[in-house]
Amino acid sequence: MEAASDEDGWAALGSVGQIITKQRPEFDSRNYGYAKLNALIAATTLFDLDRQGSGDGKAHIIYVRDKRPQDKKPS
Repeated sequence: MEAASDEDGWAALGSVGQIITKQRPEFDSRNYGYAKLNALIAATTLFDLDRQGSGDGKAHIIYVRDKRPQDKKPS
């Protein structure tokens, strides 16, 4: 999540999925009982999900952010 997130902590779920696949090629959300990664992420209740449509009839883009408090490093 951290590798794909912006300064506000939001990351496109597609980018998160790509990073997971690169780091753990054997990962499959179906092994956890969920057909899609977004369903698995939602079921954990650890993340905020935000579905945004482009308004032109294309699929929604799903953004995800960790709900858990993040350690802030001093600048």
